[in-house]
Amino acid sequence: MVRNLISPTVLLLAGIALTLLITDRIPPPANAMTAYGTEKKSLVTVPLDSGMEAVVSLDHTTGDMTGYVLNRLNGQFFIRYRHNVTSEFPQHGGAYLMATGMADFRGFKSNTRVATGVIYVSEESSGRVVAYAIPWNIQFAASGAPNQDLKFITLDQAVTRFTPLR
Repeated sequence: MVRNLISPTVLLLAGIALTLLITDRIPPPANAMTAYGTEKKSLVTVPLDSGMEAVVSLDHTTGDMTGYVLNRLNGQFFIRYRHNVTSEFPQHGGAYLMATGMADFRGFKSNTRVATGVIYVSEESSGRVVAYAIPWNIQFAASGAPNQDLKFITLDQAVTRFTPLR
């Protein structure tokens, strides 16, 4: 009787172990990014590196995009990023949309190190989308230097609407 109970249990455990070895599936860490918007403002969070993120706001009326990073030592904002997106959207006539993503910039040709997070801003009437990088160096978090003012880096822009509006 005991022999019959052990055999199915051992077989089940062996099957689970074999499945794990064959698939080699380890769940990836969760990187949650948040985006929210109204008619006049958009707000997103974007990852900088492990354990650090920026909160970025876009004012639809002025085109001011502003980001802040919390200091992990004292919980106060210590880095501010700024950029006005109206230069990339000269005929702004609609609302902005903002989203975030991730990119591996190890081969990025620049003297400025950038975060793994990317900000995408699109303008509804033109259909244009612009990608922005965030200057980031792990030493920023370690130094705790107060009140650093940096600028977002415009990476590239693309057109997403190919049919003219009537």
